[in-house]
Amino acid sequence: MFRLKSLDATPAAIINPALKPNPIPGMPLVECSLAEFIAGQPKGFTHVAVSAAVFHEDRLLLVQRAESDSYPGHWELPGGSADPSDKSISESVARELFEETGLRMKRILTEILPPTTFSTGWGKRQKTWLKVNFVVEVTAEDKARVEHEVKMQGSGSGQELVRKDSVIVVDPPAIKLHDKEHQKYQWISAEEVIKNRVAMPGEGAMEFISMDSVSVMLEAFRLNKHIQKAQAIEPLQEAGTEDSKA
Repeated sequence: MFRLKSLDATPAAIINPALKPNPIPGMPLVECSLAEFIAGQPKGFTHVAVSAAVFHEDRLLLVQRAESDSYPGHWELPGGSADPSDKSISESVARELFEETGLRMKRILTEILPPTTFSTGWGKRQKTWLKVNFVVEVTAEDKARVEHEVKMQGSGSGQELVRKDSVIVVDPPAIKLHDKEHQKYQWISAEEVIKNRVAMPGEGAMEFISMDSVSVMLEAFRLNKHIQKAQAIEPLQEAGTEDSKA
């Protein structure tokens, strides 16, 4: 089983990491079909699962599994199995994110490495899964909504209906859960993930679906910090380039 170094990281190292030049590695296989993706992996994996880490500022979106599902009440990242009908792994991520949260993926920002593995079933029905996880950006439509107002303007015979559209920022993005799979959602901080991970039985802590999933969450927080810093620097670099041209 893969383990992530961030499992043993301190809160300060996760929340305020040192800046690295480029946090977004190349991901040549995310646009491949499921069959092509599996062919590019070590032998033994028969199925692929995906998950999406969505951030609102410094908080990560988690969903709680329904009581009627396996691992009832456990918390996890939105995600599920990659289907052969999906054109690519990227499409699998976008589809699962939309099905489980109603959010539309704009793009994958980076992969959360390394992937994790797990098995389901027994004997001849056993399936060996490779789970690949990504930090993603959702579309602007999920961060805002348009409200329409129609009213009469003018007087007498000169009255007319006028429509006014207003863009209202949704803070944080609105979530629409798939009620058969998940029952609650929460935007959680890195400190809260760590606190719940080390909580003792009976303390009312959130139950995560696995320790590997906690590793992925903490690595996602680290990567998100790098992405935020890189995005903050980009406008300054562009401004410097324009100044040098002038």
